[in-house]
Amino acid sequence: MLQKEASRRLGNGPKGVDEIKGHKWFKAINWKKLEARQIQPSFCREIAGMHCVANFDECWTKMSLADSPVASPNFNENPFKGFTYMRPAASFLQGT
Repeated sequence: MLQKEASRRLGNGPKGVDEIKGHKWFKAINWKKLEARQIQPSFCREIAGMHCVANFDECWTKMSLADSPVASPNFNENPFKGFTYMRPAASFLQGT
């Protein structure tokens, strides 16, 4: 599933999702119960709110933030400068 090229990903072949369902990694899953939402998750993370970071390792939450290296676009100039466009004639005027 983690293949960069989509055509090589599990489930992208002619069997589609059945290829995933039949894979040995997923053999213990009862797909009918899963689809019916009758399976309880084995672990539920507690989330205290929108900004809760309790489930992340401190090496990531204590890391200082770096400013974005990308410059903001300059909107003082015309972003379409140098581009041209000519609307095609309406089809009813071309006699088709």
